[in-house]
Amino acid sequence: MKMAAHKKKPGEKQPRVNTDSRGQLIDVTLRVILEQGVDAVRIDDIVAEVGVTKGSLYWHFEDREALVKAALTEHIRRLSAETLTGVSEALDESSGQDDYLARVAPFIADPYDAEQVRDRWGKLAILVETRNHPELLEMMRDVQGRNIDLFVELMTQAQKAGVLRQDLDPRAVAAALNAMYLGSNVIDMLGDSAPTPDAWWGLITFFIGTLFPPPTDA
Repeated sequence: MKMAAHKKKPGEKQPRVNTDSRGQLIDVTLRVILEQGVDAVRIDDIVAEVGVTKGSLYWHFEDREALVKAALTEHIRRLSAETLTGVSEALDESSGQDDYLARVAPFIADPYDAEQVRDRWGKLAILVETRNHPELLEMMRDVQGRNIDLFVELMTQAQKAGVLRQDLDPRAVAAALNAMYLGSNVIDMLGDSAPTPDAWWGLITFFIGTLFPPPTDA
């Protein structure tokens, strides 16, 4: 059942809140979601942990659903920011294809970096969780769509810079890289059956290399 929205009364003054209380509310809510799921988010528990009143929370968020959506959106934004920055900097600063490969590969799929693996499991958990909540599913699709749009812009820039083949669709490339990013976590489950890091990176650099324009005859 959807919780009724908290309506601000005419002339209602802004409560005195902590400077970063909105961020703290999002962080605590996100931690609860990642550890226990969306259904475990309770307004009373959230405000008690942050140390603010319900009035402070409702000043920032219309209702519980808005708080949950804000936490999920921020989680996806944080996870995407490092990858987007890394790929963008590789595009801007690389001296050639080999340098670009070395710079960009770890940002696309590093299954041997414990922090990245943990973050990807968190994102996968969020995606699964939202599928069980129809009121959140459309929001997550929108967030994911906007995230892919940012990658599409980077791939379009790569084409203009001569780094990406002209016959490839930037959106298809962006979706494939995102799928590789999330799917690489399967290696975390393989144990002794997992490929060696050298074998993995050899395959990744080969794959990325196929996206480059073919060499031109001198």
